[in-house]
Amino acid sequence: MAIKINKNLLLTVIVAIAFAYRFALMTMNGFPPGADIGLHESVIKSITTSPTNFFWNYYHMGSGLSLTNPGYHIFAAFIITMTGLPDYLAQALVATLFSTLIVVCAFLITRRIWGSTPAFIVAILATFSASDIVMLGWAGYPNIITLSLIPIIFYLFLKPEKLGSKSYFVVASILVSAVFLTHIFSALIFGAITASALLVCVVFWKRTNVSRHQAFSWLLPIGFGALLVSPYLVKAIPIYFSSEGTITGAVAVTIQAILETRLIPLEIVCLSLASAFLFLMFSKFMRGKFLTAPSVLFASWILVPVLATQSYLFGVYLDYERFLYFLSLPITVCIALIIVSAPKAVLGLTQRLQNSGMIKTNFRIQRKGFITILLSVLVIGVLLTPLFALPVSYNPQYSGIYQTNFFQVMNLPEYQAIQWIKNNTPEGSVYVSDAEFGWWLSGFAQRPTLSAVKPQYLILQHEIEPAAVARNLLVADYIVDNGLIQVKQSGAYSSDSTHEIYAVLSNSQIRPLVFSLNDTQIGLVYRDKGVPQELSLSGLTNSRTSVISHEDSASFVITRENEQVKLIEEVTIFRGASFAQVSFTAQRKSDSTVFDWLHVPFQSRGAVTRYSNTITIVDNTLHLMNQLVFPGMQLGIDVLMQQNPDSYELVYNLQGNSTSQASFFVGLSQLNPDLEVSQPNYLNSFIVNNTQNYLKKTSDLPLDCFDYQEAIQKWNISYIAIRDFTQLPRFSDDPLFSLAFKNDRVAIFKIAKS
Repeated sequence: MAIKINKNLLLTVIVAIAFAYRFALMTMNGFPPGADIGLHESVIKSITTSPTNFFWNYYHMGSGLSLTNPGYHIFAAFIITMTGLPDYLAQALVATLFSTLIVVCAFLITRRIWGSTPAFIVAILATFSASDIVMLGWAGYPNIITLSLIPIIFYLFLKPEKLGSKSYFVVASILVSAVFLTHIFSALIFGAITASALLVCVVFWKRTNVSRHQAFSWLLPIGFGALLVSPYLVKAIPIYFSSEGTITGAVAVTIQAILETRLIPLEIVCLSLASAFLFLMFSKFMRGKFLTAPSVLFASWILVPVLATQSYLFGVYLDYERFLYFLSLPITVCIALIIVSAPKAVLGLTQRLQNSGMIKTNFRIQRKGFITILLSVLVIGVLLTPLFALPVSYNPQYSGIYQTNFFQVMNLPEYQAIQWIKNNTPEGSVYVSDAEFGWWLSGFAQRPTLSAVKPQYLILQHEIEPAAVARNLLVADYIVDNGLIQVKQSGAYSSDSTHEIYAVLSNSQIRPLVFSLNDTQIGLVYRDKGVPQELSLSGLTNSRTSVISHEDSASFVITRENEQVKLIEEVTIFRGASFAQVSFTAQRKSDSTVFDWLHVPFQSRGAVTRYSNTITIVDNTLHLMNQLVFPGMQLGIDVLMQQNPDSYELVYNLQGNSTSQASFFVGLSQLNPDLEVSQPNYLNSFIVNNTQNYLKKTSDLPLDCFDYQEAIQKWNISYIAIRDFTQLPRFSDDPLFSLAFKNDRVAIFKIAKS
């Protein structure tokens, strides 16, 4: 009895440490980390609004259809009501409890199958599992709940007679229904794990000893659990897999973003697959046969999520990193079994070598003491690997504190801004903000918010456009994109009024900068009554900006002038062409004025090559070539290029004319590194081809034009909340906006309504 009490006490201590560690991480910065807690809050507030609608969010991405499964949010709303805690603290408490429950579940299912020693090791490892800590960090609370429910269900599957047939069926069915209601994709993975394990067990039933009755005892709770929540599933699943959802490839921009940022490295896939086969080996070593119901279940528990990370091969596009969370518990169990087996293997080998005379020593190893010491050393050693997030680690990036700070979004000044919004702005006011702050704003201020979320994190098609509007509005006033090249103009009221031209390479979401042109650094040298004068465009305070769109082109036109000169700057992008045109027209307003030189500094990187009427700047690291083409001009006579310490500069000879024009075309090309090596003339021929075909139409994609005033009117935006204070001049100097609130972290601008 004493041993049993000690074991129970040890488990209690481990669980208490797990809870205390998680709750400390969640509250160490005053507010829980992660942006998704704001999404959860918006769901909680939406479903508690009468009449309840589980498929509508009044605040997220400007309001609209919602497919955030409500299981967690129903439970969290109940805890908030019962405790009266601040909403964010109640959510943190719920998430901490279920994350700690994973530790308990890991212990129970391991003890049932493999014994007490591996179970305690699993509990210690799970206490500091980096996977669980990271999920708490980015606020994946529904994922945490389903990852605690799934091992409970598997625990019941392996010994259903412990509850009795009726109690087992009721409890298992309710737990399955909770998984479906909390996170449908977790439920689908759970169902696939169960089905694949059952298939193997039934096919090899003579080896696994799984009877038809046992198979039905697994399947029936799944079927009845799904039936319990079928009214919700019947509506939700078709939306996920229809054109409204993004997972079946209905939105090209989402496909590109996911494939570029969320694929799982092959090394991780291979290592995970190895763990699946290790369970069969441990089963043979400990139970005398490879195939048993537990070994097959644990192998499937790894194989199914690993294969799901490759589901893009079958046209399914999701955040594949989320599938790795399912691997945390079974791989932790696998590591624990390795730790338990290693001392026994070392001890057995040592004793065999002693008996054979290969090791000549009178020293006798004390079996129990040796195993205890080696187990302790191995557990400590494993805890220091990146799989586990100790409070303090030899590498700070592995620690739970580092992970929590990495995902930290909210602080006191920002929360004060949210409270100001809630208390001082009309309900229904539409806001725009960055992704992380925007999600908190939508949930905790309860205002419809367009958040600048990247497409790989969105799952509904109607969310793509408002997210793009928010991203554009926070960085530029005007944007034109033809699918090959993109031009951003920060606007007439920006402190630097920068034109930035980006290229799209191989239908990629990653757009390298082609050309950056800061208007305030452009200089004009002229003579007035024979007296040399020099001015920068920043000195021409009287300016007008317009966007002129045609069927096959769109142009930014900025006109600046003073009493003596007028300078018209124009950047034009053409439909289907990968080069943009930049031109400057200088016009005198006084008969005594003539123009001599135009200095145009720009940013680019690489090695410069001059050839005929073109300048190329080659980046040999990224294999990119930035090319400037000057049709009708002679390098060295009409236009010069000089290299400054941190930039390049084009110098146009305006030859003392009363009206002068200077222009060039600029684009970026992807070089083929293999051809660069195998064909000596490849680069020259590539340059010549671009020089001759810089306006050749290579795409039928339409021109996409963004105008900040049109976007504000279309989406009925009332306020913009910014945390990037480098953008302050663009809003504060524009008469369309008025500063309504500002502290040291957040500025909120109200938009004047016409």
